Amino acid sequence: MSADNLLYEPPGPVARRRNRIISVVGVVLLFCFMYAVGHRLETSGQFDAHRWKIFLHPGTLKFLFDGLMATLLAAVISTVLAFSLAVPLAIARLSNRFWVRTLAAGYIGCFRAVPLLLLILFTVILLPSIGLHWSALGYLIFGMVLHHSAMTAEVVRAGILSLGRGQKEAALSIGMRDHQAMMWVVLPQALKLMLPTLVSAVLAIVQDTSLGYIIPYEELLRRSQQISSFAPQSLLQSAFIVTVMYGFVSALLLALRRWIERRQAYDSRNQRTKTTVTEGNFVEAVEAAPVMQSGLRSAPDRMSGRDQ
Repeated sequence: MSADNLLYEPPGPVARRRNRIISVVGVVLLFCFMYAVGHRLETSGQFDAHRWKIFLHPGTLKFLFDGLMATLLAAVISTVLAFSLAVPLAIARLSNRFWVRTLAAGYIGCFRAVPLLLLILFTVILLPSIGLHWSALGYLIFGMVLHHSAMTAEVVRAGILSLGRGQKEAALSIGMRDHQAMMWVVLPQALKLMLPTLVSAVLAIVQDTSLGYIIPYEELLRRSQQISSFAPQSLLQSAFIVTVMYGFVSALLLALRRWIERRQAYDSRNQRTKTTVTEGNFVEAVEAAPVMQSGLRSAPDRMSGRDQ
């Protein structure tokens, strides 16, 4: 069994046939469910033109597009701040100093345990009471940074631990200090391995910006609620349009993750191939060494024979 199949055995003929049957049955059931839902919506008049007419107006499209831009703005700022805080938290979580490790563990455990919705509400209530009067964007970003920095810190810590101690020990053996080995050797390699997971973290942040509607922050879901309040007959249609817009952004991020995974797999295969070729050349050189040595030893005998 190869190393790639060590944890997963490829299915045999019977299992493949069973999987095909299950897949076909699943597709048929999904099609029947979608048909039933579509028929129900059709009979209730959800596909009538007057329910969708409002979304053909340029002002409505611009209104939703501005909400999407507000969503992306909050997501980008939250991502940058959360990731910037997550890396020091992960390193502190692995510190040799007990008090540093304890403080980092307390921060991560606290803000991972609190639901993000409650954290945002708590932020909106607490910060104004101590004199910090921010905009809705500031409250949303503050709550999301607290939550997602704790979540991402555990991802970064797991990525660092996945490298093993060999990388750090090799860096220490050439004279690097502990923090230099972490900063210049261990962390870059860990972040490279964690890129697909970090993209998933960005996707979670984008989706969590929808919780800003409770502040209220004028993001995409909030704009959808305002449209449905103006046109109650288009409530389902407004939710569908917003779902498609969120789905488009999510599909782009998932495509980016798949591209990174394929790129990393390709680089890993190339590295293994180069290692195999190098080892093969080394073995050939070792095997050829006795032949070369015997030839060198016999060269003086041949030269002495010619002299005679």
